Amino acid sequence: MVLRALWREAISPWMDASNLSDVAAAQRLIDAGADPHDVLLVARAGAYEAVVAAVGIIDGCGDPNARESDPGWHLVETDAECNPTGREIGGLHESLGETDPSGNEGADLWE
Repeated sequence: MVLRALWREAISPWMDASNLSDVAAAQRLIDAGADPHDVLLVARAGAYEAVVAAVGIIDGCGDPNARESDPGWHLVETDAECNPTGREIGGLHESLGETDPSGNEGADLWE
């Protein structure tokens, strides 16, 4: 579910060029003659790479540069009242592509 939410909130908005108008720098590039589709591809790549990095951090269970005494983290499933069910969630990076709502495992991001 977390991967589907990341696709929906962070990546999928960049499948539609109309969202570029919300980004002043993107609009300036287009106004200066850049191909809107190329600007959209850059936005998609940035969103996708940010999600990949976030998923890797979550899967990593902690900051590799942290001190041994620093806390780490772990993603766990919760019920409808947000109580932990005891089920640990891991390997998110391995499932990112298969949760692409388009069913294309991210292949259409670069078209």
